[in-house]
Amino acid sequence: MTKKEYVMGIIDTLQQQQDLLPQNLQQLLRETKETLQSIPAETFFKHSNHVVSEPARQKAFDPDSPLFRLSEGYWELRRLAERNRESHPDFLQAVNQLDGLLGASEGYFPE
Repeated sequence: MTKKEYVMGIIDTLQQQQDLLPQNLQQLLRETKETLQSIPAETFFKHSNHVVSEPARQKAFDPDSPLFRLSEGYWELRRLAERNRESHPDFLQAVNQLDGLLGASEGYFPE
């Protein structure tokens, strides 16, 4: 399974819970999925593997990056998942998987 397929699976699981999602999150997930579908798997992996290949000031910021877009809705998704953890465990699991992707380097402080 590629990283792209993994992220697509998370989005699919989140989208299955339409009854929980406000319109803004439905739109965010739909747009992110469309963007992700247009990116080859290898390109997505290279752009999302957190490897630094050039100074930050030389790298153009991409506000349409799928992981950045998902991070914009993360805290709202997390609140919905926690509120509905008993009735929608798959939703909580998908948000936990998203947390793993977005927080990959969180808490890592090399000396």
